[in-house]
Amino acid sequence: MAWEQVLWPRQARGALGHVPYLAPPVLSPQTVVTVHDLIPLALPAYGAGRGQALYFRLVRAGLRRARTLIADSEWTRGDLAKLASVSSDRVHVVPLGVDERFHPDSAAARMTARERLGLPERFGLFLSTRDLRKNLGVVLAAWPEVWRACRLPLVIAGRAPRQGSRVFVDWFADLDSSAESWLRVLGPVDERDKPDLYRAADVFVFPSRYEGFGLDPLEAMASGVPVAAANATSLPEVVGDAGRLLPPDDPAAWSEAVTDIAVNAGKANDMRERGLARAASFTWARTAEQTHAIYRQVAA
Repeated sequence: MAWEQVLWPRQARGALGHVPYLAPPVLSPQTVVTVHDLIPLALPAYGAGRGQALYFRLVRAGLRRARTLIADSEWTRGDLAKLASVSSDRVHVVPLGVDERFHPDSAAARMTARERLGLPERFGLFLSTRDLRKNLGVVLAAWPEVWRACRLPLVIAGRAPRQGSRVFVDWFADLDSSAESWLRVLGPVDERDKPDLYRAADVFVFPSRYEGFGLDPLEAMASGVPVAAANATSLPEVVGDAGRLLPPDDPAAWSEAVTDIAVNAGKANDMRERGLARAASFTWARTAEQTHAIYRQVAA
């Protein structure tokens, strides 16, 4: 708080300041603020506790006083109005981009990646943290039917939240021993391995209940992987008609969609092509150009 509210504004005095996250200083209104999401304000479990409640009162005050705000999505712009009383006419929507490391590769390269990472020949992928909002439970509930229908295993990769966290969920507690036949849990993945992991998958599943943007499904589409994602919050803005958008809490819909992609090669190829085309429109160059234009507008 000392850095955010006192030291940073003092150092930025006389300049155009850009705060690239949720907490701008209250007494330095000549700033540009990028808001990626409002998770701690939208989901009580992520902002619980007396100290956090007081801190986010300060955050709301800073957001209301900031001169110009940038949101990653229209959803986040709406959340700023609803949860922080920020007038929408002060918020510019600037989507994020996808790194050039995420791109399709040859069948031989994908096979090499699977061998190097110890992955099955075919699999569905859940790559994310495993906290409350990521909603892994719907995928675990859906997958036994996927396994019965097409023998596609599920690979879960990503960092688990620390034990004792308010948002920690032991998604595996209710699984029976039959899950050993279709489930593989990798744990944390090195950033250098993420592109290979995406490319090796047959389908990427992303059932998150809340995202300010949705970089994960965008990276998957850019890697040439069919995407099934929740039709919640900002995800439809990113996935569009290039993937399957599903109710976040309907296991039957998820099992049907994943099975359809896994057994229907024509549909999977069409989704890959549409995903690549859509991902190509999200570039960091465009993000930088739009952000720079906002700097010029504020400075003028």
